[in-house]
Amino acid sequence: APVEPTSSPVDAVLIYSATFDDDGEGFIPSGRWKRRGGYEGGGKLRFKKIQDVQLTTDINAHSQIKIEFMFKASKKVVNGEGFMVMVEFNSSAEESIVWLKKSGEEANDNSFVKQLWYAESIVVPTPDNATDIRIQFKGLENNISNGGYNIDTVVVHGY
Repeated sequence: APVEPTSSPVDAVLIYSATFDDDGEGFIPSGRWKRRGGYEGGGKLRFKKIQDVQLTTDINAHSQIKIEFMFKASKKVVNGEGFMVMVEFNSSAEESIVWLKKSGEEANDNSFVKQLWYAESIVVPTPDNATDIRIQFKGLENNISNGGYNIDTVVVHGY
């Protein structure tokens, strides 16, 4: 089931929602979709090292976009490795990192513990002329272990 926002403006519009139980639901490359191992046992997206998985979707000129997702790092991820969320509007090739965390000894605003599911929420302001957004989950450049990252329950709202 999608993770519901705890508090949101009345005019929130659902743009995208996926639990990946049957396929990658628009995320590419499609080979990153896995049938099992997701949050609550369903499907998930998985990427390793510096790989990525991404989605492009219409955002209908909202002033803000809220991206919610679940993630879990595998046991092979070593401390200091991690991943980021990047966004790009209108296929501009100008990406912005809007979220970045690394594996650490404890979970805080900048780190996470391996093999636990986390729920994250990011609010991104949109440019005035924005009509579409590309959301990319990507491993950090310093990732050298065979550790992987699992993404599930992605929900995008516009405001």
